[in-house]
Order: sequence, then structure tokens, then C-alpha cells
Amino acid sequence: MLNFHFVFVISLNQEGVFLLEFTKSVNDPDNNLRGWNSLDLNPCDWKGVACSANLKVTSLNLHGLNLSGSLSKTANICHNLPGLVELNMSSNFFSGPIPQYLDDCHNLETLDLCTNRFHGEFPTHLCTLNTLRRLYFCENYISGEISAEIGNLTLLEELVIYSNNLTGTIPVSIRELKHLRVIRAGLNYFTGPIPPEISECESLVILGLAQNRLQGSLPRELQKLQNLTNLILWQNFLSGEIPPEIGNISSLEGSIPRELGELTQLRNFDLSINSLTGAIPLEFQNLKYLDELQLFDNRLEGHIPFLIGCNSNLSVLDLSANNLVGSIPPYLCRYQELIFLSLGSNRLFGNIPFGLKTCKSLKQLMLGGNLLTGSLPAELYQLQNLSALEIHQNRFSGFIPPGVGKLGNLKRLLLSDNYFFGQIPPEIGNLTQLVAFNISSNRLSGGIPHELGNCTRLQRLDLSRNHFTGSLPKEIGWLVNLELLKLSDNRITGEIPSTLGNLNRLTELQVGGNIFSGAIPVELGQLTTLQIALNISHNRLSGTIPNDLGKLQMLESLYLNDNQLVGEIPASIGELLSLLVCNLSNNNLVGAVPNTPAFQKMDSTNFAGNNGLCKSGSYHCHLSIPSPTPNKNWIKESSSRAKLVTIISGAIGLVSLFFIVGLCWAMIRRQPAFVSLEEATRPDVEDNYYFPKEGFSYTDILVATGNFSEDAVIGKGACGTVYKAVMADGEVIAVKKLKSRGLGASSSDNSFRAEILTLGKIRHRNIAHVGDFGLAKLIDFPYSKSMSAVAGSYGYIAPEDQFMIQGPTSEIFDRRLDLSQKSTIEEMSLVLKIALFCTSTSPLSRPTMREVIAMMTGARVAAVSYPSESAPAESP
Repeated sequence: MLNFHFVFVISLNQEGVFLLEFTKSVNDPDNNLRGWNSLDLNPCDWKGVACSANLKVTSLNLHGLNLSGSLSKTANICHNLPGLVELNMSSNFFSGPIPQYLDDCHNLETLDLCTNRFHGEFPTHLCTLNTLRRLYFCENYISGEISAEIGNLTLLEELVIYSNNLTGTIPVSIRELKHLRVIRAGLNYFTGPIPPEISECESLVILGLAQNRLQGSLPRELQKLQNLTNLILWQNFLSGEIPPEIGNISSLEGSIPRELGELTQLRNFDLSINSLTGAIPLEFQNLKYLDELQLFDNRLEGHIPFLIGCNSNLSVLDLSANNLVGSIPPYLCRYQELIFLSLGSNRLFGNIPFGLKTCKSLKQLMLGGNLLTGSLPAELYQLQNLSALEIHQNRFSGFIPPGVGKLGNLKRLLLSDNYFFGQIPPEIGNLTQLVAFNISSNRLSGGIPHELGNCTRLQRLDLSRNHFTGSLPKEIGWLVNLELLKLSDNRITGEIPSTLGNLNRLTELQVGGNIFSGAIPVELGQLTTLQIALNISHNRLSGTIPNDLGKLQMLESLYLNDNQLVGEIPASIGELLSLLVCNLSNNNLVGAVPNTPAFQKMDSTNFAGNNGLCKSGSYHCHLSIPSPTPNKNWIKESSSRAKLVTIISGAIGLVSLFFIVGLCWAMIRRQPAFVSLEEATRPDVEDNYYFPKEGFSYTDILVATGNFSEDAVIGKGACGTVYKAVMADGEVIAVKKLKSRGLGASSSDNSFRAEILTLGKIRHRNIAHVGDFGLAKLIDFPYSKSMSAVAGSYGYIAPEDQFMIQGPTSEIFDRRLDLSQKSTIEEMSLVLKIALFCTSTSPLSRPTMREVIAMMTGARVAAVSYPSESAPAESP
């Protein structure tokens, strides 16, 4: 008898087989797809896979699985998964061009390729997918212009393409997309005007075109977009008035209309970082749902509407960096919802209104850079949520009440440049969360409270330019997180505490202009992070210069001048390669100035006023070197001293005569190449920094800048205005017109020289943008008395990092990059500079994300020509 055994073999279907093959062509380091099992009958239960009722794959969603590879090199997804409705590959590391085979996905409705590394031209082939409703490829490297064929996607509802390298104008064919609800195309390089045809996208709810290069005025036709709720256009080159017709939009949230009487649903309004002029519309005060209003960094004038906040739960108001005048409106916090208020850098006057003093919801109050008056209100100290109180550069006066110690959450307390008097209350020690405390340039007196030592989170402490007396508390040395300590221009006495040597994060120490006595603490040599400056000048310090100061390998500026120091200059200081300035003048130093490269570059005025000191190469430098120990009788015979004085005086007189004659001859013979309109060069600045190229005359500069036209303005800063100049031979240069001399002129000159020292070593098409966002800021803030090493920049660039910016080599770049393209090196250097700003040890020295985006936008200009070589910046 025969027995038959039937074995039924059921295997994985064809779509499952394809998907298993797909896994072999991509990298899956986290094994996210290891659950895809060949023993299954179909892939419908696999991670990221969804199927229809007849078990056909309709969705492949592999979002955020850390996958990489090139989709162009995989088998045709559309051919093997013909029923695919959704394909989501976002937030991975796929690279290469967007696959051509995607135009075979005839049923596709959603295609999401955002946040990858795709590059190449705009994917015109996708414009044949007439079923597509959602197209996302944001945060990639896609370049080129949007194809006019995009008008074929008549069912498209959402177009999200921000943060790429797209260029050109927005095609008028976009008018065909009647179902389009969302356009997010910010952080690209679109130019030209906003096309009026976009108003024919009648379903549009969100129109985001921020951070491009769009020009012209807002089209009046936008009034047709009756469904629009978000209009996001900040940081473009838009100009002109906002058409009143836009006020006809019935439910706008986040636009910038001029007449808002009918915009009853307006909630969020942000058109910051533009060039808007005129007054803030009074109709804002009628908006019942207004929650956030941000118009900072514009050119707005006039008064803030008096009743703004009276009718709405306003939570965020930022009108800083404009030209606003008048008083602060009284009803900003009527409903106790206000969290963030920034009105700095305007011309507001009067007192802080009572309604703001009692705003218990307030977390950040920033009013610096105005003309406000009055005293510090006692009511402010009841605001327990307050984390930032910034009222610097105003006209406040009176005492600082002890109640300030009740603000337990305060992190930033900036009271500088006012008229406060009296003493710092010891209750300041209760502010244990404090990170920045600046009370400089006031009229405060008395001793520095030792309770400050309790504020152990402090990173920036500036008590300079007051009338403080007494000794410096040793407890200041407990503030181990300090990065900036300024005590200069007071009347502090006693010795410099040795505990300052514990401040191992300090990058700048300024204690000059006091009455410190005794020796320089040898412990200061432990401050190996000092980079910007060590200034203990203009005191009454005695003794020798500690040899340990030679351990400050990152230090750029050392000021020991105008003290009573004796002995020789330690050789170790001369070996500091980073040192740019070392002023030892007006002491009692003896011996020879170390003949090192650092000291050879310094002007002799840095060593003047030391009768026993000589510099190599000078006529009064003798072969016999005095003893390294102080010796008051280093010339014993009075007759010999008299002869020596006669010889020295005659030699100096003769040298001076030759120097003056030579200087006059040089001034007549030489035409300056870099035009400094108000100031001449200093002897300790090399000519090539101020005169980078011969042959420019003042007339040439006038012609090249259109007589310093406003249209040629690139940026404004503390030193002056930067103009774009197109020379007769077609070369484009940046010209800085300095401000007239006045308050802060000396420091402004230092700032300008630091700027030239930095930018003069960089030749790049984006140098104007580096100056714009790094050194000459867009906003012309009042003169800052607190200078950094690279004046005006965000953060400090250490000397060992500067070579990477100024003269990069292939050794510091990824070897996988194509370094044969000069643009790659140039752009990488610029991005590296921005990265260095962002990695400052102090969070307060780092730029905000808006500033980073602005700088990145400037640094990515070259990406238009080399799109695959630049990295995308995240869109807000």
C-alpha cells in the first residue's frame, strides 16, 4: 500500500522578497529592519510597512531609522510596489540624487524625503505625478530653480522644500495649484518679487518664504487669500509699504498688514529682520487674539500703540532694534500673560509703567539701550519668574534696593551705563542662579560685598567704571565658572587676591585703573585659559614680574604698564607666541627686552618710561646687561650718569629728527589704499592691514560706492558703516567709513583694527557677509565698552584656531571632500568660523539661533554654484 505525503510550501510574496532585497542595498547600523522575516507570508506586519485589504503594500515609512545609502542605486521601488501611496524616507542619511524611477509611482500621494543628504537639481520628473498631494524634500542639498512644470501637480496640497539651495524666481505656474494649502520654502536663495499669481492658490493657509532674497513690495493681490493664517516673510529684501488691501484677509495669523481693523483672528505676527519703515499700525491694539508680536530688527518709527495688550492675552512682544520713541505702553501685561518683553535699542523714554512692574508672568524684561528714567521699582522684586532683567544703557538712577535678592530665578542682571549710586546690597549673594552680572559705568561706591562669592554660577562679572573702594574680597576667587572679570577704573586697594588663580575658566581679566599694591600674585600664571587680555595696569603694584605669567600660552594682550614693577622682563613672556600686545611702559624695569619674534613686532612705546630698560637695536641699549635682580644702583657714578644722559638725549633727538622728516616724506609720497576717513594708522599696525591694495584713491572709493549711498550699505557696527564698492576694473571690495571721534573713539579704533586684522587675512566672495554677521553687525547698536578679542564677533577665536580660518590646509578637512574646488575650502572655512563662535565656553558669548541662521545664510552664498558642497541649516 502506497502512502502519499503532501507538503505544502508557502513562501513570502514578491513584494516581501523585493523589500528583503532592498535591505541589502542600504546601511542599517541599528538593525532597525532585522524584524523583516523571510518566513512570513507577506510584509504587511513588518516595521514601516502598511498594506491594503488585498495585502498589497501601500505605505513604506522608514522615517528616522538611521539608514543610509543611495536610493538611486536600489531596485525600482515604484515598479516593485505598484500600489504605493506613501513613501517616507525622511530623517535618515540617504544621499545621491532623488531617484528618477519615482516618476513610476503612479498612485503616490505622499513623498517625504526631508532631512537627508540628497543633492542635484530640482526633481522635475516628480512633476508628472498627478496624484501627488504632499511633496516634502526639505533640509537637503537640492539646487536649481523650481520647474515651471510644478503647475502639473494640480492635486498638490503641501509643498515643503525649505532649507535647500534652490535659486531663481518662484514660477508663475504655481497659480495652477488650487488645492495647495501649505508652502514652506524658507532658507533658500529665491530671488525676485513674490509673484502676484500666488494669490490664485485660493486654498493657501501657510505661506512661508522667510530667509530668502526676495525683493520688491508685497503684492496687493495677497488679499485674495482669504484662508491664509500664516504669512512668514522675515529676513528678505522686501521694501515699500505694506498694502492696505492685505487688511481684507479675514483670518490672518502671522502676517504683517498695515491696516488690521478687520483681522480679528490675528494671533502671531513676525516680520523681524527686514527693512520695514513707518509706524506700527494702531489697529494692533484692537486685536483680541494677538498672542505674539515680533518686529525686531527693522526701521520702524513712531510710538508703540498706547493700548496694545489692552484687549488681548499678549505673551511675547519683541520690538527691539528699531527707531521707536515715546513711553512704554501701560497695558502690555493687563491679563498677566506676558512672558517675554524686548524693547531694547530704541529711543523710548519715561518710567517703567506700573502694570509692567507687577507683571508676575514675566520671565524676560529687556529694555536696554533706551532713554528710560526713574529708579529700580520695588515692585519688580515680586516677579519671582523673572530670569532676565536687562535695563543697561538708560538713565536710571537711585539705589539698588536689597529686594533684588528676592529674584531667586534671575540669571542675567544687566544694569550698566546708568546713574545708580550707593552700594551693592549684600543680598545680591542670594542670586545663586545668576550667570551674568554687569553693573559697570555707574556711580556706585563702597566695598564689593563678599557675598558675591555665593553666586557660583556667574560666568560674566563686570563692576568696572564705578567708585568702589576697599579691598577685593578673596571670595571672588570662588567663582570658578567666571569667564570674564572686569573690575577696572575703580578705587580698589590692597593686594590682588591670590585666590583669583582658581578661576581656571577665565578668558579676560581687567583690573586696571585701581590702587592695588603689593606684588603680582604668582597664581595668575595658573589662568591658562586667559586669551583676550590680562590687564593690571595703572595700579601701584611692585616687585618683579612673575615668571609664571609665561605659562599663559593663549594670551593676546598683557597690560602691566603704569605700576612700580622692578627687575627684568621674564624671558618666558617673550616666548608667548600668541602675544600681540605687551605694554610694560612706565615702570622701573631694567635689562634688555627679550629679543623674540613677539616683542620684535611691538612698538617701542610699549617699553617706554623704564629708565633701565633697553630694546635690541636701539642706540641706548648696552652690551652689559644688568643683574636679573632689582638694583637701584645699577649706575653708581653720578658723573657717568650725567654723561650717559647727555649721550642718550642727543641720540634720541637725532633719531627723532630723522623719523619726523622720513614720516613727512612718506605721507607726501604715498596714497592710502584703504581709506580711513577720520583716523590715521597707528605705528604698531602693519601697513598691509590698512592698505591691502595700491592704486585706490578717495575719488575712486566715492564713485565705487555711489558717494557712500545707502543702497551700498552692507552693515553697520560700533566703528562705522560698511559699504560695497564696485571698482572700475569690476573688482568688488568692502569699504568701512569710520564714525567721527568721540566717546569711545580709542576703543572703537582698537575694535576696528582687530576687525581689519581678522578680515584682512581672508579673501572670499562672502567677506561682506562675514563682516555683516560677525564683525559689523546689521544693527547699529550703541558703542559697546566691553570689547572682545575679535571686536564685535560672537565669541573668541583662539590663535591656534585662526590658521584654520585664514590659511586652511587639506589636513583639517575630511579627506572625502573634493578639495580641488577652491570654493569647498573657502566655504568650509567660513562655516568653521561660525562653528567656533557657537562653541564658545560661555553660553552668553554664543550667538542665538537666529544669528546662526543669518551667518549660515551668508556663508552659504557660494553654494549656489557648488550646491553639493554646502551643508543645510535647519529652518526655524
